Amino acid sequence: KATTEMPTPRPPRRTAAPAPAAAATATPPPQRWRRPGKTISKGHRNYHLMLNLQLGIRHAVGKSAAKPMRELSRADFDPREKFWTRFPPAGSKTTPPHSSSEFRWKDYCPMVFRHMRKLFAVDPADYMLAICGDDALRELSSPGKSGSFFYLTQDERLMIKTVKKSEVKLLIRMLPSYHKHVKRYKNSLITRFYGVHSVKPYGGQKVRFIVMGNLFCSEHRIHRRYDLKGSSYGRKSDRFEEETGDATTLKDLDLNFAFRMQRPLYKELHEQLRRDCAFLESEGIMDYSLLVGVHFCDDIVPASKMALSTFTTSPATLNVSLSEKSRQLQLQVHF
Repeated sequence: KATTEMPTPRPPRRTAAPAPAAAATATPPPQRWRRPGKTISKGHRNYHLMLNLQLGIRHAVGKSAAKPMRELSRADFDPREKFWTRFPPAGSKTTPPHSSSEFRWKDYCPMVFRHMRKLFAVDPADYMLAICGDDALRELSSPGKSGSFFYLTQDERLMIKTVKKSEVKLLIRMLPSYHKHVKRYKNSLITRFYGVHSVKPYGGQKVRFIVMGNLFCSEHRIHRRYDLKGSSYGRKSDRFEEETGDATTLKDLDLNFAFRMQRPLYKELHEQLRRDCAFLESEGIMDYSLLVGVHFCDDIVPASKMALSTFTTSPATLNVSLSEKSRQLQLQVHF
């Protein structure tokens, strides 16, 4: 059962404040802290995969933008609604020449994801520039527990995750209900999906991937990242406290301070979480968690008040809507 406050084992030294994520079309200001991941430059093992991905995204977005937007039909959600494009090195009538080897590109339900990007206020030009611009993608240091690899755009607005065939099938299967849910509840905290694609190099292995919004894109530094499942079994990081950094993902038992919110905002957030969890349950999904990003505001709250709460909202923020306030929170589905 969710409550507005959790026990505080020990008084924290700093106060936490919300770190609202930047809008999809806005570029965050220059950061003064170290960016996560390693830039994929020439010689990197996934350099050509990145080039293929960028060529495919540029082609897919440009191709869809040339067509007028129309209402979605049932056929657009059909799992068989996917399109192959061949990319020979010399180029073709529809594809540009490139320095990589020949590959095939596949788009899954492109019209649906075009509507989804519009629904999430993602500008097509900004989307294409973030992935396909002059800046290379960054690969996170290690794959996730599932074996997937994660890539970030340089502006950190978008994240690309490699997935298995079964995971693509699951997302495409739930796409009609997912679209209906996020369209009805604009403040949904479920991961925002922007596209599903695959790359098949000539004579190589097919790589499937999902493009989604990056929760931790913010003008504020994210000092702590938590992956919360509401469980205590195995829910503690294997890192010592002194080894914990900005990029470390902590778990339920690592959370040692309270979050306190204004009652109206808390009720709105709690209700949206209930709706989102009900949706995931209806889709037969059990493995998901709540991601939380925390930004500490030093020297703002008097020391005498620090033990009472590490997440506060001032009277000036009472009128902030859930959509503006809660994008530091996200329900992440683990396929």
